Amino acid sequence: MKQIIITLFIVILLILGFNLYSNYKRFHTPGSDYVSNQKIDLNYYDAATLQNYYQAIEDANSYVRMAWTNDDVDVRNPDDNDDDTKVVVTGYTKKLGIVKLYEEKLVQSAKMKSEGLNDKEVIAFEESGYKSKEYNEFIKRKFLMETYKSNPEKYSLKIGDYSSFVFELQNILVKKGYNIPVDGLFRDITLKAIGAFEQKNGLFADGKIDAVTLDYLLR
Repeated sequence: MKQIIITLFIVILLILGFNLYSNYKRFHTPGSDYVSNQKIDLNYYDAATLQNYYQAIEDANSYVRMAWTNDDVDVRNPDDNDDDTKVVVTGYTKKLGIVKLYEEKLVQSAKMKSEGLNDKEVIAFEESGYKSKEYNEFIKRKFLMETYKSNPEKYSLKIGDYSSFVFELQNILVKKGYNIPVDGLFRDITLKAIGAFEQKNGLFADGKIDAVTLDYLLR
């Protein structure tokens, strides 16, 4: 009799334990919440963007908890592939996409500032329509304009000049369809290519680099 009572007691404990575990599991999602990227620009020029980023993270994490509690679906690692699960997962994907959109912008800004750029230049980069993958091209163009402004007379260029400035100009001309060597040496063929570019764009076609021609080349 005693053994039967003990057995029943153990069974009752197991049932209670299982119910407690089920309730705990229902209200505690597996894994960790999405956390903000440590490489974002905490001094981003637009404070609203930073606030929206943190809000988007909270919305995504709240959605994860809601989907787990109400639908028993871990949207980050779903066990099933039925239509209902797909709908819930799609909802999370959209919210995570908003997080990534803000995050990419904030990480890019931090990277640019670490390389010496300021808020004004970050804004110029964003307003230009460039994407993150075009960042290196943006930096090169910034280098060309700043190099020219440092000594306009020197960088108007003449036959025989040899420099990284010429090399980058030749790269731009090639991308615009001009068949010239890219060797950093300013020869007659490069001068003629610049002249042809100036003529095509309604500029004074002398084959020399000035502020206007450079501006058109960098567009």
